Amino acid sequence: MKRPDRESAVEKRFYSRRMLRAAIVCAAALAVIVLCLLLERSESVSEFCSRYISRPIVWLMGHISSVFPFSLFEIFVFAAVAAALTLVVLFIIYCAGGFPRRGASYVTVLAAVALCVGAVYTLCTGFNYYRAEAPLPMAENDEYGKEDYAQVAELFFEDLTALLEKAEIDGNGNLVSPYSFDELNDVIAEEFKRLDDEYFGGYYTSYTPEAKLMASSELMSELHLIGITFSPLGEANLNAGVPVCDLVSTTAHELMHAKGVMRESEANLVSYWLLATSDNDFLRLCGYLELTSDMFMLTDTERHEYWAQRLTECRYDDVRGYSSRYWSQYTALRRISGFFNDIYLAINGQGGTESYNEGSQTEITFTPVYDDEGNPVYDESGGQIFESEIVAYSQIHRFMAEYFLG
Repeated sequence: MKRPDRESAVEKRFYSRRMLRAAIVCAAALAVIVLCLLLERSESVSEFCSRYISRPIVWLMGHISSVFPFSLFEIFVFAAVAAALTLVVLFIIYCAGGFPRRGASYVTVLAAVALCVGAVYTLCTGFNYYRAEAPLPMAENDEYGKEDYAQVAELFFEDLTALLEKAEIDGNGNLVSPYSFDELNDVIAEEFKRLDDEYFGGYYTSYTPEAKLMASSELMSELHLIGITFSPLGEANLNAGVPVCDLVSTTAHELMHAKGVMRESEANLVSYWLLATSDNDFLRLCGYLELTSDMFMLTDTERHEYWAQRLTECRYDDVRGYSSRYWSQYTALRRISGFFNDIYLAINGQGGTESYNEGSQTEITFTPVYDDEGNPVYDESGGQIFESEIVAYSQIHRFMAEYFLG
């Protein structure tokens, strides 16, 4: 049975005009998004737009949002979800009640707002995914040999163990920060000033926005989210409940996004470099904790065992174990956030969530071991023994080599 149309002629004209205006806004916003998607494929255009379109927007919105001591992004998300649900309910109610144009007008307004937000977000972030590679001081791959990198590992682990011995670690294995979060913000912002050096050619914006802790941190932990940067508001938002070492490294990572480095691997690399080469002992320790497994690749079996034992004595295992135990509590929603993050990164031309680890990739060759008679050598379990050799060092290895030996 066909539902009666209870709208008057005046109402029909009013809501038809509203839908037309919303449709025009939708078309304009969609045109901006499509144009950006086409232009960002050019590295030179993306570099220009990153510096002269994205950067001013983040600067302006960052100064506005910094007035508020709470996360505007968090409020925006909850308000957007509430508004969307309300409009959908109104659409159903009005259509069921014989007011189809009124109901449809709410849906078109919702679509217009969503596309406008998408257009602004694309302007702020899309170009940053396709700009030139982020510059970092690092050694050339063939600049140093195996013995040099072994020396880098020795210097690294000597410093790491010394820092761990001085650090305050609670009974659960969590690092105790010598700073409040506001103080940490200031310390990291001061560290970011190193990126203003002429060496970097203005690649990184000199403006460092404020990082903020989110009230919905428990939900973020359930989703396995440590931080989110929303460039249109100029905010880096952090999970307040995570282990201290994770909080420090993620604060630096999210601020790198706000400073124009959107590719996840590069945000990791630059933030690791800033922390691991800092003169601040606490920041350097937090950076080192992210690089330990990479640096173990530079050691032989004997030195690996020695430094593993030394780290255990310095409670390294307690610190990393605390982080692992923390995240193991949250499993219900982990795949949901990973699924959508994977899609988001793929849309922006990245290799999904696997792109986070691109900077730590090391090229290794494996050669079979033979005895004097030319027969393959096997271990006690019957597996053939191979000798490994690094033929291409990771970017992490190379910037640490530049730091210690350069």
